[in-house]
Amino acid sequence: MDGWGMRTEAWRQKVWKKIPQRLHQMGVICRRLPWTKEDIREFVISSLEDVKGTWVFGVVGAVGEFTAAPGERVSLIYEDDVILAHTKNGAMQIKINDEVRALTFEQSDPTIASLILLVVKKKSGNIPTANVITDLGKDVKPLFKSDNQRLFDLGLGRKEARFSVRVASGSASKALKNTLGQNFKKAFPFIAEALIQESPTRVIDTAIGRIEVQGKIPPPEASSPLGPHTHLLPNELETGRPLPIGMEIPSSYLPGAIFYPAK
Repeated sequence: MDGWGMRTEAWRQKVWKKIPQRLHQMGVICRRLPWTKEDIREFVISSLEDVKGTWVFGVVGAVGEFTAAPGERVSLIYEDDVILAHTKNGAMQIKINDEVRALTFEQSDPTIASLILLVVKKKSGNIPTANVITDLGKDVKPLFKSDNQRLFDLGLGRKEARFSVRVASGSASKALKNTLGQNFKKAFPFIAEALIQESPTRVIDTAIGRIEVQGKIPPPEASSPLGPHTHLLPNELETGRPLPIGMEIPSSYLPGAIFYPAK
């Protein structure tokens, strides 16, 4: 929306309050699917086996996207509640337990495929997050090999997701250590260039699992690569939204993962 960041907070709040009514007028309705744990598990596995779309973890302005690049397949391992998927530059792990629910957003246009949002009950979905740049030490649950690397929480302070980077010794590690204890907004100008240049593994954790993305981080003016990639956009983070506009969910739920079907 043009000029959003220049508007007053009172003006923005008026816009937010009008959104639910507008969505209802457009026929966009959130509802819980009558899926069992096994139904959800089978859907996730099928979506990965057939590469039917893209899985997204994170919050508005800080997300990881997992899908196969053209010509690639997804390598899958699943046992009990845990599903683990790998491609060349991405990995995703999801745990489907009794706390997971599946929501969808129906639309009045039947030709548009509905996305699926996996959520957990808020009371059971807490994950450890930091409000400032924090050295978490050695990553105890990496999806990619991580010898001699350290995990740094970027300090977004969001209950829905933690956005971290896993770095070896180098410019990114030095920049992060120099900004320890600073909030993301203050630290970003001092770490951005090193993160782009070094392109460490990006790690996004939610209450439902994790996405890891490797590969080159494109500069701000370039397009995201096909296949797994991340977005870290300070201006969009300023909205404070956990989900995109149009995806309003009951307050008792915490979002974990969004599946966008292929067009």
